[in-house]
Amino acid sequence: MNMVSSELLLGLAQNIGLFAVVAVVFLQIRSRAAGWPAPLANALLGLMFGGVAVLGMADPVQVAPGLFIDARNVIVGLAGPFGGPLAGVGAAAVSGAFRVWMGGPGAVAGVTSLTGAGLIGVLVAAAARRSGRFGNRHLAVLALLVTVMAPFSFLLLPPDMARRLMDTALVPLSLGNFFGTLALGTFLRKEQERLDLQIALTESQRRFAATVANLPGGVYQRVLGPAGRLRFPYCSPGFFQVMGLPPTERVTLEALNRILHPEDRPRVYASIHASAETLDPWNLEYRIVRSDGEIRWISASSRAVRRDNGDIVWDGIVTDVTEAKRNEQALIQARLEAEAASRAKAEFLATMSHEMRTPLNGILGFARLLLDEDLTPRQNHHARLVRDAGRSLLTVIEDVLDFSRIEAGRLVLTDTPFAIRDLIANCAAVLRLEAEAKGLTLHAAVGPDVPDWLRGDPDRLRQVVLNLLANAVKFTEHGGVGLTIVKIADTPAGPHLTISVTDTGIGIPTDRQGQLFQRFSQIDRSRGGTGLGLAISRRLVEMMGGTVGVQSQAGVGSTFWLSLVLPESTPPVRGCTPCAAELLVRRRLVRILLAEDLAMNRELIVAMLLGAGHRVDAVADGRQAVDAVQRGVYNLVLMDVHMPEMDGHAATRAIRGLPSPVGSIPILAMSASALPDEVQRCHDAGMNGHIAKPVDRVAMLDVIDHAVGKVQQYGTATAVPVAAMGMGALPDTVAEPIPLRQPLDLAMLRQLSDDLGEDACARLAAAFLDELPRRMSRLRAGGVALVLAGGMAVEAQALIAPSASLGLVRLASACRALCAALHAGRRDEAAGLAGSVVDAAEEGARALREALPGDRAEALFKSLAKDIVRTP
Repeated sequence: MNMVSSELLLGLAQNIGLFAVVAVVFLQIRSRAAGWPAPLANALLGLMFGGVAVLGMADPVQVAPGLFIDARNVIVGLAGPFGGPLAGVGAAAVSGAFRVWMGGPGAVAGVTSLTGAGLIGVLVAAAARRSGRFGNRHLAVLALLVTVMAPFSFLLLPPDMARRLMDTALVPLSLGNFFGTLALGTFLRKEQERLDLQIALTESQRRFAATVANLPGGVYQRVLGPAGRLRFPYCSPGFFQVMGLPPTERVTLEALNRILHPEDRPRVYASIHASAETLDPWNLEYRIVRSDGEIRWISASSRAVRRDNGDIVWDGIVTDVTEAKRNEQALIQARLEAEAASRAKAEFLATMSHEMRTPLNGILGFARLLLDEDLTPRQNHHARLVRDAGRSLLTVIEDVLDFSRIEAGRLVLTDTPFAIRDLIANCAAVLRLEAEAKGLTLHAAVGPDVPDWLRGDPDRLRQVVLNLLANAVKFTEHGGVGLTIVKIADTPAGPHLTISVTDTGIGIPTDRQGQLFQRFSQIDRSRGGTGLGLAISRRLVEMMGGTVGVQSQAGVGSTFWLSLVLPESTPPVRGCTPCAAELLVRRRLVRILLAEDLAMNRELIVAMLLGAGHRVDAVADGRQAVDAVQRGVYNLVLMDVHMPEMDGHAATRAIRGLPSPVGSIPILAMSASALPDEVQRCHDAGMNGHIAKPVDRVAMLDVIDHAVGKVQQYGTATAVPVAAMGMGALPDTVAEPIPLRQPLDLAMLRQLSDDLGEDACARLAAAFLDELPRRMSRLRAGGVALVLAGGMAVEAQALIAPSASLGLVRLASACRALCAALHAGRRDEAAGLAGSVVDAAEEGARALREALPGDRAEALFKSLAKDIVRTP
């Protein structure tokens, strides 16, 4: 029995070995059929597996007449996993047909066994596909099932024959099927993986070649051996094309030396050796000289790797960047030209600013001086016309310069805390006099949920709001103008605000509204202007991250609005806000040297300084200024920038070169150009500050005070400047329009008390109320004669600033209305308006006394209250 089993095992091994030889041929054929349609390839593979099974049955191991065993179940079972479902079915059909043809008592059992093996192979292959690949566990399951299938087929044999097979062939047949399936399956799987890897490698090589062929440059591999020998194992066709080498030429060090530009050759080799030492990536741009003498720029980049044998290998690419070196040289040239153009534009703006502001400085300055003198009504009227014309021209200049700064990207927004209610009140106060002169009402309202303090650029926001307000007043003849600000939402960045200016003016046709925010666009040219105001406003709001718009109907009115988000802030440290009234502070009187080449400007500035109590000497150029400073008798120098002989910059540098303390004297620049570049040049020359022309007297005096020391405040004064009007803070709970009908704005009074102290504020109020009855008496008694002599306007004008500073808003508004009527020649209205002034004075005095309780204030007001009466 053992000898029979050995013979059976040997026969099965021979069958399986024969199958293995045939399987190699099969796999080669399979690789050729990889690109065929799947059904055709699977069918062909099935025929091949079936043919191999038939070949095994041609020389079987005879057990009895008509009964034999072989390895056909192994090969048919493997057909499904390695050839597909159709191959498994085909192999079972072909081999089963051949077994039927052979006949004998075991034909039915043999066909059944083949069918089962084929079905098992198909099912195991399906399970393997779901898991992703045919692995060892699938092969083991297949071997086990194929092995178990054979004994079941014995049940279809005659009983004596089945017993004989069970006794003699079961063990060797089972061992042959199990190990044969494992061995042949493993062989087939390894061969299949090898072929798949070969196919993948071929495809990878094909893709690499295609990629290299489509690259804009060339690919190369460079190797530096331990002995220092440089060689190029691989260079793509693109490499030869970029480097200008013949495709058939071998890339050697000699070939590279021939094409490298002589000036770049040392740099190239030095960089290669540096990369070899540090293994840093090699990136370089260098020049080559082609055979026709053309010089080309090459950009090379690669990564360095050290092999185990000591070789340094660089795999990289080369590209021709000659043209790029040229959209680069052109860009550099274009940038240089653009910078030159920008400098020329900035210089032109500075020159234009200087040349236009300088004469305006004289026009506006002397107009102010004239208006401070005792003029006849006609002379006063003419002086005001000169002043207003100069202001209009200054507005035109500022609009053009602002727009030019924005276009050139030179306008930078600040980011500082500011009180929004103060800003709105100030804007309303600036335009109220002009509105009242036209018989218009002007009111402002701030929503109660709008924060008191915000962050942003208050000057530019004020510029936008004033522009919208000025346009509303200009284009409105009847009715009024309203300024409102409301919060529409809270955002993570801050409150979302909408500021609206509504008027009852001429309105704007629908077809013209789209042109409003375009530069040089004007709806009604007869009313003057540059057509830049709204364009500038739009650009400023957009720089702040907001939007602007308009709603209007012709003949009904317009609403201009701006919507933006401003972060909420906290009040600045006390003492950072300016004092409410210029004349309520005692300025430090100093000796000043003025350097100004224009006699008109010298006379103007000297008059302003002398009027404030300063001592002034004047010189006509920078050289004279340097000589004068060396005498050491001045506390400060006002230095005009543009002067003959020696300009302000050179003079400042010369003074800074003198020994201390003369060399450290404060120097303030005076220039008609307020552009950032001009201010920076003044700073670079050693100047301590900048005063823009036309000179604002209050601003100039403040800058001088800041330069020479702290302002010394005192409590009594006879006047309060017009510059303080409208600057007081509004109450925290403002929800209605700013109350012109209320006699006293408590917030403005509190601000003044904070700035001066309670005692000083009380003394100021007492002094003001002490003077108030006499002025009221003159207004009531003067009549027509006072109107004709201009005295009524003087009396009313003198009350505007102090009453505004003390918060007596109704009195200040009534005085403005009286002045506006008198200046406009509406003398018939003067008597009625004078009565309104007296009424407002009486109510204001009473409200002011109630607003400042306390023993000291009470004692002051008791003696004054009886004088505030209406003269019969």
